[in-house]
Order: sequence, then C-alpha cells, then structure tokens
Amino acid sequence: MRNEGQMEREILLTDEIGVDHRVKYLDEDRVIVETLTRYVSEFGAEDYVTSTTPARIRLKDLSRWPLTKGLQRQILVWHAQFPVAK
Repeated sequence: MRNEGQMEREILLTDEIGVDHRVKYLDEDRVIVETLTRYVSEFGAEDYVTSTTPARIRLKDLSRWPLTKGLQRQILVWHAQFPVAK
C-alpha cells in the first residue's frame, strides 16, 4: 500500500524491448537495478524468476551502463518524483 507523499522503495519496470527490471531506491544519488528473467512452463504457468547480480548505479552514470535509453528515462522520472526520500 502506498502512503501519500512517500515513494515506493522498489518498482518493476519494462524497457522498450520487453525486458523486466527491478529497481530499488538506495539513496538520493543511487539506485539498484536487477534484470529479471522469467521461466514459463509449457502450460503457461510461471515456474520461477531469476535476476542478475544487483548493480548499484549512480544516477549521473546511468548512460555508462548497458541499459536501454527508455529504461534510463523511466528510472530518472521515477527517482525525480522523490528527490529527498528517506
């Protein structure tokens, strides 16, 4: 449940090529980004989800990471909504 004026500590974002990412707020300058891989059985039920090693990324260094431009933009927009979150 989201409280008024408080940020979500973690969100799921999908980039423009359809890859899911879990993004966590770390502090005013950094986020943690994990790429998710979903394995689905032949019957359509999701079997399990794995993630990459979490990357702690400084917002000013987003362009240096192998993230799509769309994902970088989504992260910046989400993070900018709560510049002084605790």
